Amino acid sequence: MNRDELVGLLDAYFGTRDVRGDDWEDLFELVYPEPYWRDYAEPGYEGRWNGLLVRGADDVERAATCVFPSDRVIAGLEAGTFLFSEHPIDYADEPGFLPLSRESFERLRADGISFYHVHAPLDHHPEISPSRMCAAAIGVPVEEEFLPIAEGIPGGAAVIGPGTGTLDDVAASLQGFLGPEVPVKIVRRRAGTDAAGRVAVVGGGGADREALEAALDRGCETYVSGGTFTRWAAEFLALAETSGIAVVDGTHYGTEKPPQLAMVEWFRTLGLDAEFIPDGPK
Repeated sequence: MNRDELVGLLDAYFGTRDVRGDDWEDLFELVYPEPYWRDYAEPGYEGRWNGLLVRGADDVERAATCVFPSDRVIAGLEAGTFLFSEHPIDYADEPGFLPLSRESFERLRADGISFYHVHAPLDHHPEISPSRMCAAAIGVPVEEEFLPIAEGIPGGAAVIGPGTGTLDDVAASLQGFLGPEVPVKIVRRRAGTDAAGRVAVVGGGGADREALEAALDRGCETYVSGGTFTRWAAEFLALAETSGIAVVDGTHYGTEKPPQLAMVEWFRTLGLDAEFIPDGPK
């Protein structure tokens, strides 16, 4: 398949050309003190911060997906692969986001490997957003989307709806959906009840006080996300405690894994060989 044709299909599916405000500039400046990534980036990527980051071979025969690209992931790719991810850089609970090495960029260029990612366009997606997919897996119908993280595209990165079972049911369903690679843990329970109640799902690293405040404004009683065990989550956990809600953690990586599996099937419908590259749990 022609690379530019594939990029056009992805741009249309995710609204990549319309997204505004999904700004990674400050983070790139932090993790890349030497901005060598600009030597490899596509014209127009900086400022949009989504879409084709590195242009590879003209013809694409295989695709690979991952949640976080890393030097490890890139080292294992076959020449000519089209790499798709949610994030443009790697991540670890400590210290946080991490750069790709210059050697990885050199490898992408030398071996004709394209690198395409979508962050907000994936988190907002009406079919395969992490939050939507996890909510469906735990039996929570989406009554409302909220927490937009960019402009120019509809939707939000979080969803909320009524849960019908217990908190243990929610955790068990999420564990079954995410698979044994991902540790799912009940971080805290509601006092006096086992019912899940009204469930907010915030895929990714949603252990954020402002995100929780937005969920509480919508009647959240159980909050499902990732990142609650990091040092960044102290304010979030304090608010969860005072508000009395239940919290279930499926890790940042784990709750963003389902869309990458869905994209494997999307690429296969185009006649491409495709695989998901696991690299959890984060």
